[in-house]
Amino acid sequence: MYPIDHYQTLRRGREELMKRAEYERLARKAKVDRILNRNIHHAMHRLGVRLVSLGTRLEQYGSFNKTRPSHSSYTPSRPLTL
Repeated sequence: MYPIDHYQTLRRGREELMKRAEYERLARKAKVDRILNRNIHHAMHRLGVRLVSLGTRLEQYGSFNKTRPSHSSYTPSRPLTL
């Protein structure tokens, strides 16, 4: 067999491989970003639930009742209009 002497063909093949590798890197990065985004939202949700639970327990013990009324028991004296 004769040695490959087609540098243009080799260069195009290399460019195609590099393009494919770039697509795979972008797809992998998008997958990781999606997983991290989901984890962050899940952690924020859990934190919110914990803070609401803590606030409810503090209200039960009367910590907030002495300083100011709770937002949950607020009723406007007149209806809000837009």
